[in-house]
Amino acid sequence: MHSQTVIVGGGMAGMSCALRLMERGEEFLLLTDVLGGRIMYSAGKDVNYGAYFVMSNYKHAQRIVEKDKRINPLDACFHKDEKTRFSTLSLHTIGSLLGFLRFISALLEFRKHYETYKERCLNIPQKEALAQDPYLERLFHLPAGDFIKEKKIEQVAADYVSKFAYACTGADINNITTVDFLNVSLGLLIPIYQLRFDQQAMTNKLGDHLIFDTIADITKGSTGYTLTATSGTTYEAENVVLATPATVTQKMLNLPEIRGACSLYVYHVAATLKPQYQKRGLNLFSSDSVLSLIARQKDGTFLIYSRKKDVDLSKICLEFKIIGTQEWDHAMYVYGGTYLDQTLGGGLFIAGDHNGLGLEPSAIAGIYAANQINRQ
Repeated sequence: MHSQTVIVGGGMAGMSCALRLMERGEEFLLLTDVLGGRIMYSAGKDVNYGAYFVMSNYKHAQRIVEKDKRINPLDACFHKDEKTRFSTLSLHTIGSLLGFLRFISALLEFRKHYETYKERCLNIPQKEALAQDPYLERLFHLPAGDFIKEKKIEQVAADYVSKFAYACTGADINNITTVDFLNVSLGLLIPIYQLRFDQQAMTNKLGDHLIFDTIADITKGSTGYTLTATSGTTYEAENVVLATPATVTQKMLNLPEIRGACSLYVYHVAATLKPQYQKRGLNLFSSDSVLSLIARQKDGTFLIYSRKKDVDLSKICLEFKIIGTQEWDHAMYVYGGTYLDQTLGGGLFIAGDHNGLGLEPSAIAGIYAANQINRQ
């Protein structure tokens, strides 16, 4: 089977790439084992076991997912340890007001640069877009912990912001870049929402372009690429967009190094929580805890996120019934400063969250790859 372009992977990057190629009337196939990738929305349970939220400024991601219930950051409890906790608005917050003002100032400056950077990334490589903004390029290589010390916001970060970042990334702030840290922290400044994903509607939209298959091998020939699937089917194309998770991309292309990934394990439960977790819709934790987030859903059930498998739910719940679970051994690529080039030459492209986490950066990476087809 032959196509001008083959996209491998049906997550946010792959779907965004496909929609852009459809707009231009290009010939392509999207090959994937599951449509949605780390967007794992269950329509029957009205819950998402993957990416949890979409920000109001995710204009490209919102072509694929819909905004649902707004997440209220004021309805949150921040747990320092098993005995110490405080709400978003409390006397403790008032005592940290100066630190909050410093943090908001830093976040506003970042947002101004980051919005321009995202637009650039639609048409030029991320590395080139960073080089055009020395402020962002520095933050891309600066550990978040160093940025926090630099801005003198250690207490606010320890009590509030680092817990929000940990809930979003599953990683300690000392192990992520400042760009990733501030990117997820924008959720404290701008509206964020739970999301819905209509898999059937996207399947219908893609039509004959979509094939459910799993690619096991890619070979470069004199006139293009041959892709061999586990089904035994072979596909040929002049262009290939690898919109697969970074570990899969690494294996297919024999890449020497990629960013390290955190692990997250999701438990969907009908439960009565212990008293310390009952007052707020969101419970956020220190990175010292195996728990990262407890989030109440619209129907009164809960999503419990842990960075370790087989968490003891009896330590959280007075009583519970497990509705569903999801294991993400490679949830988000957040560790280290490895950068993967997006354009590898010869019609081969990489798209995804390899260089920066989030649904919107993934969508932009897919659109960038589509914009390069036939422009080399």
